[in-house]
Amino acid sequence: MILAVVSYFILSSQCKEARVNAQEILAKLDETLNFGDGLTKGNLTLIQRSGKTNSWVVNLFRSGSNLLYLFDKKGRGLENKLLSLDEGDRIFLFNTISSKLFRKAEDEKYENFMNSGFGFIEFSGYLYQANYDPIMNGDIKIKGETFIRVSLKPIITYSYKKLVLLMNKEKMEPVRIDFHDKDGVLYKTLNIKYGNVKFKSSNGTQSNIRMVSRLEMLALNTGNIGVWEIQEIDQTVKTDSSLFDVENIGR
Repeated sequence: MILAVVSYFILSSQCKEARVNAQEILAKLDETLNFGDGLTKGNLTLIQRSGKTNSWVVNLFRSGSNLLYLFDKKGRGLENKLLSLDEGDRIFLFNTISSKLFRKAEDEKYENFMNSGFGFIEFSGYLYQANYDPIMNGDIKIKGETFIRVSLKPIITYSYKKLVLLMNKEKMEPVRIDFHDKDGVLYKTLNIKYGNVKFKSSNGTQSNIRMVSRLEMLALNTGNIGVWEIQEIDQTVKTDSSLFDVENIGR
């Protein structure tokens, strides 16, 4: 009886430790994908299976849980504005060509954005730790490197049945997320790449820091690749609250 009780507490302790580690990994993922307040500059490039490419200059303004993306097409100017409020609780798309504003319902947040493979939800700044239940799946070795494998079950299911996260065990950096559809079939993969990015801190100090520099989304059903490349982060840019006002998005 005593042995059984001791075994129970050991098992409970191990489960609790695994649970904490999984939550810490999700917290690390959220931290990695948060570029901070201010202005983030970069490019979104769509590479089609045929080899044809389309590219947009991206300016991302962020203040806390609110984000505003501006997508400019070379030679055409501003094409789309994407506004996400309260960590993706409300998502709006304004198309400058049609002058129409769309609010995305819960299931629509997972729709493909500009054929890039990224869903609206991936651009929303939503927190994985708040929306997924992580389960540790042990380590896996790929080309001599060891990765921690974590399955993520959505707390509320809209489109993804599960995600699978790979994190480099030595560097403790998330490197890949596999997305499975409602039927459990793998249909897109996000590769997370690191490099030096120009960074201007809130006090004006400039430097190059190692962080996420490329997010590459491969859509398996189309063969298209969407690349969201981070070039510069400027935290000296102050974002007024009116910038994230829905009534102002069409102006």
